[in-house]
Amino acid sequence: MNTARLGAMLALLTGPAAFTGAAPPPPQPVQVRSLAYAPDGTVLVAATGGGTGGAGGVVAWDAATRKQLWARSGPKGFGSVSFAPDGKSIAVTHGAATVLRLAALTGQEMGEVGPHPKPVRACVYVPGTGHLATGSDGTVRFWDLATGKVVKELKGGHPAEINSLTVSPNGKWLISGGPDGTRGWDVATGAELKNGFKQERGIAWYGPTFVGPDRVLFADNSATQYLLELPSGRELLRYEGFGGGIAYSPALGVAAFHWDGTNVHIMDLAFRAPTAAEQARIESLLKEFDDDSYPVRVAASKAMRQVSSVAEPALRKAMTDGPSAEVRMRARVTRKAILEEPLRTLKGHTARVRPMCFSPNGKVLATGAEDGTVRLWDPSTGKELARLTAPDPGVQQ
Repeated sequence: MNTARLGAMLALLTGPAAFTGAAPPPPQPVQVRSLAYAPDGTVLVAATGGGTGGAGGVVAWDAATRKQLWARSGPKGFGSVSFAPDGKSIAVTHGAATVLRLAALTGQEMGEVGPHPKPVRACVYVPGTGHLATGSDGTVRFWDLATGKVVKELKGGHPAEINSLTVSPNGKWLISGGPDGTRGWDVATGAELKNGFKQERGIAWYGPTFVGPDRVLFADNSATQYLLELPSGRELLRYEGFGGGIAYSPALGVAAFHWDGTNVHIMDLAFRAPTAAEQARIESLLKEFDDDSYPVRVAASKAMRQVSSVAEPALRKAMTDGPSAEVRMRARVTRKAILEEPLRTLKGHTARVRPMCFSPNGKVLATGAEDGTVRLWDPSTGKELARLTAPDPGVQQ
């Protein structure tokens, strides 16, 4: 061997670096993994992970004063969080084979739900039942919190793992997600909705969100949004957009979307019938779409945009049944603008946005990100109202 090369190798083996070792990796920033408002809107809770040493935590704030109420930590990341229907307690996954139940106002431990065969990745309270649904392995389990016993299991939908659970506001339907895809279930019978979710190969679904008792909105990995009716799986609406995470406010009739970035887009999406006044306005503007005057037609298109998404069904019908090519074209262009152009874009996070949730009255949108912050926004104006910092669970407070 070359003498110089041999000397260099010996230096590496015997020099200071051989004894001090490689520099430790930099600590991971805290990541906000889930958010939930109490049913009455008084408390906001966030679950976090990826702090110093990989620790996780859960933290609660007073929604009115934005003051921290309490925080807990654990050696592993905390994930899914769900408020009990009465708002007095929360359930949260913590990287273990059990689910923690904590008092919403104090963080005091109220017991654990489990054990499960594997670490629990998702949990959600089922309205009107007194049950908590959990997902760890490929089985959804319903736990009676009064007895601590499993009262029902949904099997056969997922081969190995469940990492998300979403329940309808009336507790009738449950959606489970895993690496293999998305499944829908009838909670009362335990039957899988075979026709409800027909997922094409290679297409991933994100952010299933109930926008009504029997209607679910979700996005796919080609930035397309879908609105399905359960249990039939009938497609009610499809449009191009942003994909990714979704939050919805029935109180405001708006949705928030994000897709692997730092921005959040507020979209007009009111799933209700137009009022009598709105219906009359829509019909009048559709007639003006065919006016002899070009300025009148342009003004009618702008005015229809302001009517908002309650005009979408009428515009969709006019796209095919309009009395002229002009009306059909303007209906198509206006409908596309309503469904695909954001009302406003919220900018401020410095790392990828993950969970989002609206306050029950729709006046505040909370967004959490991998930058360790929870930001509160006025969705009607886009103004940032407050910035909450999730404590690092690996650092002594």
